Amino acid sequence: MMIYTKSCLIKKLTFVLFISILSAGNCFADDWKSQIIDQLNTGSINVQDPSGNTVLSHNENKLMVPASILKIATADAILSNLGENFHIQTDFYLTEDNYLGIKGFGDPTLVSESLSLIAKQLKKQLELQSNTMLKGFWLDTSYFKSRLNIHGQSNSNNPYDSSVGALVANYNTIHIYKSKSGKISSAEPQTPLTPTAVLLAKKLSPGKHRVNIGKNNKLALRYFSELLQFFLKKEGIDIPVNIVNKAIPVNSKKLIVHHSQPVSEIIRSLFSYSNNLIANQLLIILGGIKMGEPADLDKGKQILTEFLLNIIGINNFTMEEGSGLSRRNQFSANQIMSVLLHFKPYQYLLRVDNDHFQAKTGTLKGVSTYAGYMISPDGGSYPFVIMLNETRRWNERNKLANIMYKGLFK
Repeated sequence: MMIYTKSCLIKKLTFVLFISILSAGNCFADDWKSQIIDQLNTGSINVQDPSGNTVLSHNENKLMVPASILKIATADAILSNLGENFHIQTDFYLTEDNYLGIKGFGDPTLVSESLSLIAKQLKKQLELQSNTMLKGFWLDTSYFKSRLNIHGQSNSNNPYDSSVGALVANYNTIHIYKSKSGKISSAEPQTPLTPTAVLLAKKLSPGKHRVNIGKNNKLALRYFSELLQFFLKKEGIDIPVNIVNKAIPVNSKKLIVHHSQPVSEIIRSLFSYSNNLIANQLLIILGGIKMGEPADLDKGKQILTEFLLNIIGINNFTMEEGSGLSRRNQFSANQIMSVLLHFKPYQYLLRVDNDHFQAKTGTLKGVSTYAGYMISPDGGSYPFVIMLNETRRWNERNKLANIMYKGLFK
């Protein structure tokens, strides 16, 4: 029979208690992982630490619909090929028969504020021309291939279904307010109420509406012209909305070249508002720059595919377009993780959620995804991918991300 002294017994009990606490801590440390896996069901996850070690993975090679987290791959290809300071131009001319010529190269940021600035610049140049009576707008949209279709878009009025184009004003949407009495007004203080907006509003119910006009090319170009006409009139320049949609005549005089904000800032906006039009506009522009005009989605897809294959080093994925609208897009959590690791220098462009996540969400009916970087208390970045392709509440991804954060850092 072994007899313990009092001091020896205390040491023995202290050691046993320490081991018990340590074991309980290990159980707690692993519990959050099993909790996440239990809730994933058929979903997938991949989490790494800043050194590239896998923290948690499940179904990481399963191909799934990425939804809007695909925008990270599109942005990565654009920034890597064109650079953060690339600007998209729009050229303005005066034709020999006094039309205001405009050649578009797909700038998705030609919003009301931009058109107001352009009108001020045009005023200075037009004042230098003698006896100029403008006859209308000569719109050159030849840089983009006509009738571009994006898989996953529907014919709805929803802004996320807005169509791409070489000349696009306000993302090919009109924001209208209609009162219960039927009074129609612009829902944006910086945007005038144009005849096209009034015409569309007559068919709408009372309330605020953002109407997609991109499916009707003639209507979209008319709206572009009406907006610019308004801002030119504010500068004292009269021009009727007579539209010629052809290539700019070779003997036209160039007046100004408008440059967009840097593409890095366009992509920051793309991430903040998950704008599908911006994603595919930029992808089409990239295709045109790399493979020649007319720019189209197939050229953009080819450049993005080659980037993913040769630079990122992934294969066996399916990519139909660059915004995440198409359910034919198929990527695994591992493949998205590879994109995140390459995208790290541009992490700062992603929106910050709840102080802990610099990431992008993706949502389609029955699809909920989340990918980006989890920020540790000491400032470290933990790249993560959560993909749920089953009917459930969209905020399940956020719950899983919060469990992950608490399990690692609290």
